[in-house]
Amino acid sequence: MLGLAIAVPFFLLTVFDTTNLRYAGIAVAMLCCVVVAAPFGMLIGALLPRELEGTLLLLTVVAMQMLLDPASSGAKLTPFWSSREIATWAVDHVDDGYLARGLLHGLAVTLLLTVTVAGVFSVRLRRRRHLHHVPAA
Repeated sequence: MLGLAIAVPFFLLTVFDTTNLRYAGIAVAMLCCVVVAAPFGMLIGALLPRELEGTLLLLTVVAMQMLLDPASSGAKLTPFWSSREIATWAVDHVDDGYLARGLLHGLAVTLLLTVTVAGVFSVRLRRRRHLHHVPAA
């Protein structure tokens, strides 16, 4: 809900400030960011014990994504590439392949991150730190 509360004013800004955009595409790109960001943030929080480390990793991933050429194969491995692809479709009025690739990538990344988070938490919940095995004498 917080992600949507942040995305809606930015979407309205594009509606009132810019013309000749595919506004549905802009909305889908922002929604894709919100949907991917939730499990991505949960995975970072699950893997890194300190908040500052998680923040630095998140900043590094986002900065790396902004620096990579969107057409390169490395850019397609970043979690928010789908939003960039959908936004390119919405702003530059390119063919529908951009929209299809973006939606497919967003769905795949969201599912992969969700399954990974579930796996990390299932392993973490099955550990018994309070039990210590004492070797037999």
